Amino acid sequence: MTKTKKISILLLLGMTIFVLVSCGAEDTSEADIEATIQAIYLQDTQQAELTAAEEAAPPPEEPEEIEDLIPGEPPEPERTLADSDSSIRAYEQRTLSGDKFLDNLYERPFTSQEMVYQPDLDIYTVDFSHDADFYYFTITLYGLNPDEWGLSGVYGIEFDRTKTGRGDMIVQVEDAQDEWSMENLLVLTDENGDVGGPQPIVADAGFEGSGYDLQVELEGARVAYARIKPDEAEAVQFAVSRYLLEDPEEFLWGAWADNGLKDVTMFDYNDTMGPTEAGSPLIADVDYPLNALYSVDNTCRLPYGFEQPGGGIPGICISQPPVRVKKAGGSPRCVCVRWNFSTNPPSCVLWDCS
Repeated sequence: MTKTKKISILLLLGMTIFVLVSCGAEDTSEADIEATIQAIYLQDTQQAELTAAEEAAPPPEEPEEIEDLIPGEPPEPERTLADSDSSIRAYEQRTLSGDKFLDNLYERPFTSQEMVYQPDLDIYTVDFSHDADFYYFTITLYGLNPDEWGLSGVYGIEFDRTKTGRGDMIVQVEDAQDEWSMENLLVLTDENGDVGGPQPIVADAGFEGSGYDLQVELEGARVAYARIKPDEAEAVQFAVSRYLLEDPEEFLWGAWADNGLKDVTMFDYNDTMGPTEAGSPLIADVDYPLNALYSVDNTCRLPYGFEQPGGGIPGICISQPPVRVKKAGGSPRCVCVRWNFSTNPPSCVLWDCS
């Protein structure tokens, strides 16, 4: 016990004796005074021992850090979403189908006004698979950017976990690396639930919202990665952990390729402008050519964990898109993966017959 503590106890005992005597209590005996003194001393001693024990106790251990999950190789595709093909009439500076501006479905891998075709923004297929920790998506484009000879856009997977047509999370990457990486990758959610405006998917021109407005911090099990697919420069792959998506049993997903507005705070794009301002890639359309909404391609959304082939949810693929398969008899179907668009019509310079 410290000297200061001893002095405090003596003063307290003296004051106690003084109070008992000065109160004039006739029945106050020496035994009562002694008992009071002992009680005070015992209480103070116990408090001192408790304080000393607390000071000697080691600090609580910090929780063990969870290392970031890392994806492996994606399993074989479970589903393949095939998108509309703009390369067929690219030399005519137009697309044939797949663009439905009022329904937030865009087939616009062309520049504004001049309608220069951009094969690295034209989605060919999207493969989906999963394992115990990750959902995997492979976006295959029709080719590389003819000027930069790479993938020049922002590529992403958008999720609808509420099954309402309203997107609630998007994972996107620009300048993906050759190995699985979080570099140049963003995950964003919609904090106030205004993606899609009053009517999700359907155009609500004039609506002013904040779209995807909250960036998600990636750590531990809540992670996502992207990379260029090995030996296939025209494909970008995503690995999105189940924990990042909060392990939903059912959800919808679709893909994006964008080198135009590149602004998910404006989602859905058809809520921020009308069809005339946006322009059209359909040559017979009064709004042709493309104007404010250009260099962008997206897909309808496929369901995971449930089937609804008849539609019913805004943005869902009405029927299962065709899967690219080999012809009967085992002979492969060759697909052009690199075009020369300087000729009319374009000529193929690289075939894939796997």
